[in-house]
Amino acid sequence: MAFEALPGVKIDDPRGNRAFIIADLFSVYENESETPKVYKWSDFKSVSETKDAFILNNGSSEFNIPKDWIRDPAVFIRVRAIIEGAIAGDPDIEYKYGKRILPPKTLCNSCEIPPEAYVANGSYIESEINNSNVTLKNPQLDKLIWVFALVALFITLAVQAVFFGDITDISSLLLYLVIAVFAGGAAGMSAYLFSAYGAKTLYGKILKEDPALSEDITFVVCEKGFMAAETEVYDFSDIINWHQVEYFIETNHVYIIFSRNKAVFWLPKRLFPKEMHRELGDFIADRLVQKGQG
Repeated sequence: MAFEALPGVKIDDPRGNRAFIIADLFSVYENESETPKVYKWSDFKSVSETKDAFILNNGSSEFNIPKDWIRDPAVFIRVRAIIEGAIAGDPDIEYKYGKRILPPKTLCNSCEIPPEAYVANGSYIESEINNSNVTLKNPQLDKLIWVFALVALFITLAVQAVFFGDITDISSLLLYLVIAVFAGGAAGMSAYLFSAYGAKTLYGKILKEDPALSEDITFVVCEKGFMAAETEVYDFSDIINWHQVEYFIETNHVYIIFSRNKAVFWLPKRLFPKEMHRELGDFIADRLVQKGQG
């Protein structure tokens, strides 16, 4: 079980006499009962973290723990770490979560970090995440432009043919084509701007939902793997092994590591001296395939 050294957390239901204890076991107190219902983590079929709640399902009962019951960000971080650490030890539990910048702790394995590891502390900056995300999205945006442009072009030609006459006439066809090309270009550019805006505001959207991004983060890259976790809960005893991921991409601002085509680790370059960037990039490249930005 990853993050197993963390102390348990009690969460009270503000609406009534109910409480949850999240620790090595999951316990539920009902109506001031002195004897709780106790569940092993392996009893659960699925766990979900949504925008608003943690939802645990054991097949016969579902426990919904709204995030607004957890007012203290430090407590929230511990709750998530305990839950994800437990799931890391039991991969049969289905786990669902939304967009993340920090890697899910479900990927972690217990490990003693070697002393020669690359280690840094800091926080993420909105601009570096958003600009890097636009870089990652560029190939998709290029395809989107062509799709929208071609669709708009043919629709414009069809509309002109229906409302303005026969497109078999050469002079009319040329005029229609010019108009259609402009319409297609406008549609493609609109699609690009809309998608680029969405990519460029990624961090802001996640920041509103994830209190962890406002905390100090510890970043580790070493021979055995890598990790980015809230300094408050990280004790250098858990790591994500290299074999659990497939490739990485380097942008102007960050190194991004992917698992199943999903970004799971964002490492800001600015946390390390500039003269170390090539060394760090080569270290990662020796262990993972590097893909181009496009």
